[in-house]
Amino acid sequence: MSLIAVITNNGSTRNLRGDNWIDPILAGEPDLLHFRIDHIDAVADTVRQCAAAGAETIVVNGGDGTAGLIFAALLNGTAYQTLPAVALLPAGKTNMTTAGWSLTGTPEAALTALLRARRAGQLARYVVTRPVLTLRQSDSTPPLYGAFFGAADVVEGIRFCRRYIYPLKMPNVLSHVTAMAVLLWRSLRGLGNHDTVAIYENDRAFEHGQFFVVAVTALDELLLGITLAPKTSAGSLYYASVRSGVMAVLRLLPNIMQRRIMTGAGRTVQRMERLTLTFTGSYTLDGELYEARAEQPLVLDGSSSLRFIRVPA
Repeated sequence: MSLIAVITNNGSTRNLRGDNWIDPILAGEPDLLHFRIDHIDAVADTVRQCAAAGAETIVVNGGDGTAGLIFAALLNGTAYQTLPAVALLPAGKTNMTTAGWSLTGTPEAALTALLRARRAGQLARYVVTRPVLTLRQSDSTPPLYGAFFGAADVVEGIRFCRRYIYPLKMPNVLSHVTAMAVLLWRSLRGLGNHDTVAIYENDRAFEHGQFFVVAVTALDELLLGITLAPKTSAGSLYYASVRSGVMAVLRLLPNIMQRRIMTGAGRTVQRMERLTLTFTGSYTLDGELYEARAEQPLVLDGSSSLRFIRVPA
């Protein structure tokens, strides 16, 4: 069997419980390395150790934020000449990237299924190549990588969720439903973010104004099973925007209830390959928060890709 490396983020939601669920599953598994990291600064060095050992598969035991850091270490680094396949365990709070591209179920069931397929010599049949969202803010900083970008009021929803909902330790689905309800209520009350965002497609002006949400994703399905339904299929990324204002948000509600968002009054949904955004304010990439300045446009594209392992639990 080819060498497999497991990277555990001790700070992810599932691993913070301290019950050491993973070691008994890994015990006795041949040709396997297990790295534990306590801080995100250790990710790049850990990936280099995986490459030096010859690991052809990296299993990420963490959340969406951890996965994005692994993507960056692989795609920005030079440790690997041939990039390994990546398997993502659902060990974070949202696990949207994991659900879309890799392993589902409980972390225990997902890892057990992965190792079972490996022992049977069937891991290769579950490998798929997917485009990864690349975000560049300037030529002087390395790109960021992930699966979901969000700006405008959606960022306030993420902040609220982190500060007030996640500490309640409710089930994930209930947490996300509550956060979405609060976000919609804030917008209907006119309490949302009023930053002006300009969007350009392939350097041509596309949209401009104040938005309830601007989202760009490489995923086919978002939280709560919501999908984006563009009219065309050209482009690696999905783009969706909803304008600010009570009527635009009210018109969005039936789409959310149907879990299928499409172009309509105050809404745009389409596929894109490359776009540029200029605004001053906060944005999120896979749940992590960052700040943008209008003088440094954000460029997003789907030109990078990785191989993912998607074994049924």
